Amino acid sequence: MGRRADHSRDELFELILSKAVEVVENEGISALTARRVSKEVGYSAGTIYNLFENLDALSLHVKAHTLDALFNHIKDIPQGESVEKDILALNAAYFNFLKLNPNTWGSILDRVGANGQPLPEWYLAKVALPFSVIENALQPLFDNDKQAAEYAAHTLWCGVHGIAVLEMENSLEAMGGQDAHMMAVYLIKNFIRGVKA
Repeated sequence: MGRRADHSRDELFELILSKAVEVVENEGISALTARRVSKEVGYSAGTIYNLFENLDALSLHVKAHTLDALFNHIKDIPQGESVEKDILALNAAYFNFLKLNPNTWGSILDRVGANGQPLPEWYLAKVALPFSVIENALQPLFDNDKQAAEYAAHTLWCGVHGIAVLEMENSLEAMGGQDAHMMAVYLIKNFIRGVKA
C-alpha cells in the first residue's frame, strides 16, 4: 500500500497533518482515525505511527494548526484606538473565526492526553500566541505590568470562550436564548470598566 519513496519524512509529516486537518474540518475530531488518514494519504497506518507517537499526538498537531490559524486571523486586527474598541474588534474576529471553523475549533475543546501527561511545551507556546494578542490590547490598562496584563487576558478570554462554547454547543437556550456575541460584548465592556475603576 505504501509509496514509501514518494515523500521525504518532512513531506510525509506535512501530508499526513494536512489530511488530518481536512478530515477534522469536514467531519469533526471524532472522524479522525489512523485508518481514515492512511486511506486518504495512501500509506499504511504504521507509517503514520512512525511519524506521530499515537493518534493523540496527531490530534494535538491538528489543534496546533488551528491555534496557528486563529493567531493569523487576529494578529493583524488594527489596535491603538482605545482598549475597549481594540478588544471588541478582537472579539468580533474571534467569533467570526469560530463560525468559519466550527469543527477544527471545536476540536480544541477535546482534551488530549487524558492519561494525565502534561501538554508539551511546544503546544503551550501555540496556545500562548492568541493570548498574546489580547495581552497587547489590554496592556495600556496595566502600564508596564506584563504579568497583570497576561492574567487579565487569560481571565477575560476564558469568559469569552465559555460563552462561545455555549453557542457552539447550542446551549444558549438554557441561558435564556441570549445572543452569544452580545453577551461577550457585555462581558468585555464591564470587565474593562472594572479594571479601570
